[in-house]
Amino acid sequence: MRVLHVGKYFAPFAGGIENFMLDLLRACDAEGVVQACLVHQAPGQERLDEETDEQNFEFLERFRRVPTLGQISYAPVSPGFNRAMERMLAEFRPDVLHLHLPNTSAFWALKSRRARAIPWVVHWHSDVVGPGLDAKLKLLYPFYRPFEQALLKRCERIIVTSPPYLESSRALEPWREKCRVIPLGLDPVRLEASSWADAPDWRHSGKLKVLAVGRLSRYKGFDVLMRAAARSSDVEVMIAGEGQEHRRLERLLEKQSGGACGDDVGARIRLVGAVDDAGRNRLLAGCDVFCLPSINRGEAFGLSLLEAMAAGKPAIATRVSGSGMGWVVRDQETGWLVEPGDVDGLAALLRRLASDRAALERAGSRARARFDAEFGIDAVAREVVAVYRGLVSSL
Repeated sequence: MRVLHVGKYFAPFAGGIENFMLDLLRACDAEGVVQACLVHQAPGQERLDEETDEQNFEFLERFRRVPTLGQISYAPVSPGFNRAMERMLAEFRPDVLHLHLPNTSAFWALKSRRARAIPWVVHWHSDVVGPGLDAKLKLLYPFYRPFEQALLKRCERIIVTSPPYLESSRALEPWREKCRVIPLGLDPVRLEASSWADAPDWRHSGKLKVLAVGRLSRYKGFDVLMRAAARSSDVEVMIAGEGQEHRRLERLLEKQSGGACGDDVGARIRLVGAVDDAGRNRLLAGCDVFCLPSINRGEAFGLSLLEAMAAGKPAIATRVSGSGMGWVVRDQETGWLVEPGDVDGLAALLRRLASDRAALERAGSRARARFDAEFGIDAVAREVVAVYRGLVSSL
């Protein structure tokens, strides 16, 4: 069976969807699926050449990054993508076309005779508009929606990453009979590094060590975590990532350090910038609990929660209606849920956990057990391959 994946970007671009795609394609290769992958060249990937990609992704029969001229409202501008898709379809001759959305370049499949001759799977990673998503996109969505809905009408199967997201998605509402929930997953090998034995990044051994990882975007709610931690003297927080909110968070930290809440706030709460996989593993190894304080449905799933679970760490997340976070984290079992934006509630929880290490250990053990049972990439890949086989066998 031959499957062509069409995505927005790909590894080593640092993003949850891109990391998931890499793990998924490797795991599907182990299931005997012959695969090709067509994506855009992401910002910062201009120096990657085809020879390097062939060495890194030798499990793929074909791989191509199509050059871009930039982005418009998160959409890559890639005049050559249509031609690249046609060439890949002609040369690779897939049995199934797997489209990862959102991605405007996937719409080229609608006009392709070769694409229309085979079944399509749409992997629905997130809506384009909705509560918590970029308000500017509301103005553009009327132009996007006809192509989105045409793609959903034409495809045979839609993979959605959690039941809450499926139930809340207005875009998917007319097509729910085509939808199947298959969660995101990851390869735990990426988390099992020798550096776990050494975690020098953490300074305060006696405090509750809280880790947050992600792009510094407003919807991530990192300011909520910082405010809550400032009220909890027994807590140390490290936030790893870069993004447009970096300076605003720095100003908040400066204000907290010099204000009435200040004990040693500047030492207890740190913005450590972007980290590579080894650095993330080292931080996970040393933390007591992971926190994803996202405040709205811009957080569709939270792949970083799976990274924490694979490391045997409990997680704190938020009860955002329509997000997969509250489905991934089982409250009082594999972690804890708080209301989005609730500084007082999060501060109270942090203080309680700082004095209850046994609860952290129990939740961490249950989190790893649930990861092994439901979120390992091998099990996820088997479900995806079953979708492929069902489509091919019905032809």
